[in-house]
Amino acid sequence: MNRSIFHSWQPQILQNSNTYKHVKTVNLNFGPQHPASHGVLRLIVQLNGEILEKADPHIGLLHRGSEKLMEDKIYLHSLPYFDRFDYVSMLIQEHAYCLAIEALMGTTNYTASFTQIRTLFDELTRILNHLLAVGCHALDVGSMASVF
Repeated sequence: MNRSIFHSWQPQILQNSNTYKHVKTVNLNFGPQHPASHGVLRLIVQLNGEILEKADPHIGLLHRGSEKLMEDKIYLHSLPYFDRFDYVSMLIQEHAYCLAIEALMGTTNYTASFTQIRTLFDELTRILNHLLAVGCHALDVGSMASVF
């Protein structure tokens, strides 16, 4: 590669260096369906050029009254709601719910295989969480190759 062409380039000097462009403030909606926002969050951001001046978060868009719906159901019928509460850690959410129900029922005797299966599913969910985090981070920083 011929590097001498880069040495001949000179930046253009402005005639009047005291003139600046006035950049007006822009309000921008970010989310809740933006591909870069993981989860449900809406931000109203105020930008001055490329500088973020203000961010107004609107959280709670995921709330659908699931707790109220679960009040009228038996414990077993409420279990699928926990898959929808957290789309990343669904099995761990179900495990916590099942442990709470078992504590209410007074169940304390578990077989070793029962505990091992639950722990195995919790660890698989944790691995999936990490893979999703790495994949989403790669997409956020500009990777367009298939990650999974």
